[in-house]
This record gives sequence, structure tokens and C-alpha cells, in this order.
Amino acid sequence: MTSFEFPGKYYEVMRKDFRNLAAETEFLAAHASVGGRVLDLGCGTGANLRALGARGFPGVGVDRSGSFIDFARSAGGEGISYVHGSVEDFTTQERFDLVYSLFMTLNYLRRAQLRPVLRKIRELLLPGGHVVLEFGHLLNFVDSYQPHTVGHHRGDGVLITRLARQSIHPHTANWRNEETLLVREADGHVAMYDNFFDQAVLTGPEVRELLAEAGLTITAEYGGFHKEAAPGHGRGPLVFVATATATEATATTETATAAAKEAGTA
Repeated sequence: MTSFEFPGKYYEVMRKDFRNLAAETEFLAAHASVGGRVLDLGCGTGANLRALGARGFPGVGVDRSGSFIDFARSAGGEGISYVHGSVEDFTTQERFDLVYSLFMTLNYLRRAQLRPVLRKIRELLLPGGHVVLEFGHLLNFVDSYQPHTVGHHRGDGVLITRLARQSIHPHTANWRNEETLLVREADGHVAMYDNFFDQAVLTGPEVRELLAEAGLTITAEYGGFHKEAAPGHGRGPLVFVATATATEATATTETATAAAKEAGTA
């Protein structure tokens, strides 16, 4: 369960303190064919899609936050479209050269939702396409746990003070983050927003098994978008690169070929 209904321009300010957009863009572009279409599941305010679009990769973004999607649409970007909705409910007949989900978006899903979403991701791939998925894992959650935190973020004349409370529910393996955002605009106007999200606490072996069950073969595993090794300690995410397994890819190709023959196009 998540609630991210605050102005997207504030998320853009905070995101710059947490993420390295240039590194993410290089990493993602390296796993897409020239001009290939991309799908961003949990696109937020569209920063990754805009960066990829500027490099010639058109695509689609999906996010459940209406505020973030409104910002993304207003920010423009060549060849980009957005869908306001949840990752688990998203459907399309289109297939993509690259499907990715960053910033631990898939941790927001309940475990019962994660399996069908991963199968959907595999089905959305073109033959030979790639998947890039970033997960938070058990050691990362444990190592970064602090009951209360205060953070300050500045940008575009805005000051954001983020007051966060973290709690762990061990019997459900759930991590809850409750935040209050105090925002001061350049003209002195002050606003307050409440934000919270739940995340499933997953282990590395659990994620690998889920990907295999979904018909995805892991081709690389990193601890970040500079292709650093997965950390032996807790801090840092796990970034997986995968393709459809050979049997799944073959089945997808055969289905597409059969459909083309039936339509008289092959």
C-alpha cells in the first residue's frame, strides 16, 4: 500500500538526493536496442523516461500517483506516453524491447501480487528483450533501519524537510515508512503533506526464485547502476538484468509467427 499524492515537483527535488539519473540512463540504454521502445513500471514523475527519450528511446510509463503522472505529462518528452494506474492492473497489447522497474517499486507489491506481475513483465518482452529490476532486500532494510529520521532537500528555490518514521512488522515481513513533508516555497509559502508506503521485505534468494518461476533468466546481477558488485553487507539494492527463458522466448516467437500467418502477414 502506498500514498504518493503530493506535487511531482517536490518529488523531483528529493529524487536528485537519492538517485543518479545519469548512471541509470547509461545502464538502461545499454540494455535496449537502438530506437527500441521501453516500458517503465512505477515511472514516478518520468525522469528516467525523459532521459531515455532524449537519447532516442520512446516509451510508456505507468504509475499509480495521479500527481506524479500529471507532472510527468506536463514535463513533456519526445515519444513518451503515460498511464495512470497500478502496475498490477496495467495491460497492453504492445511488446517492448526493454521493461524496467526502479527505486524498489516492486517491493511495494504484496507477495501475492508479485508473482503475476513478474509473469506479466516476461509476457511484455519482445523476443531478445531485456528486463531491469531493482529490489530492496532484507539486509538493505536491516542495515538502513532507523526508527525516526529527518532529512532536508533543496532545489529550484524549494526547501523540503522530511520527517520519517519507520516500523517493521516481522510476522508479515513488511516495512512501513510514514513521512511528513514540510515544504517552503521561494515566496515563503509553506505546505505540509503526509505520505506513507509499505514494502515487502524480500531476500536475494527469494527474488531469484521468483524471477525463475516467472520465466525470466538472470543474465547479470549488480549492487547499483555503475555495475558495482552486489554488496556483501546490507546497504545498497540488488539490480537484476534478465531475459525471457529460452523456452518462453521460443513460445512467444512461435505465437507471434502463428498470429502473423493467420493474418496473412507472414
